[in-house]
Amino acid sequence: MSEISKEQVFNGKCTEVFSGIKKFEKYPDYLPGVTGIKVLPAKKSGSTCQVRYELKLIKSFFYTLNMFEEAPNKIWWDMDDSNIMKYSNGSWDLSDAGKSKTKAVYKLDVGFSGFVPQKIVDQIAKANLELMMTGFQKLIDDLAKEKTT
Repeated sequence: MSEISKEQVFNGKCTEVFSGIKKFEKYPDYLPGVTGIKVLPAKKSGSTCQVRYELKLIKSFFYTLNMFEEAPNKIWWDMDDSNIMKYSNGSWDLSDAGKSKTKAVYKLDVGFSGFVPQKIVDQIAKANLELMMTGFQKLIDDLAKEKTT
């Protein structure tokens, strides 16, 4: 797959957006297709943790990522294992956009094992990208509400 990239402006300061992205255990409630999450101890040198994702898009599959971070402006990952992907690398780059807003640049490069037509992979990725960004904004908003109550 060629790398996909999406720029999004989120309501919330960099620290709030960063915290929202790191709330891995909440992903099944906010992100389409995510059916389970398990946060595991770091396995790779320099990583902060591993996250095992269980998804159901066209079929059920899992993958485990090594997570890295430079708070509050960058989160990136590489894949440890998967039952369907050859690789998955990506990142979030966050910067202050003023007025309690954050510019986020999301990048993903993923390759699948076996024969999965590229056109299908690209269509699924692009369709889920908008829903994912909407889910992250809701997660960030809900975390901000929890903080004020």
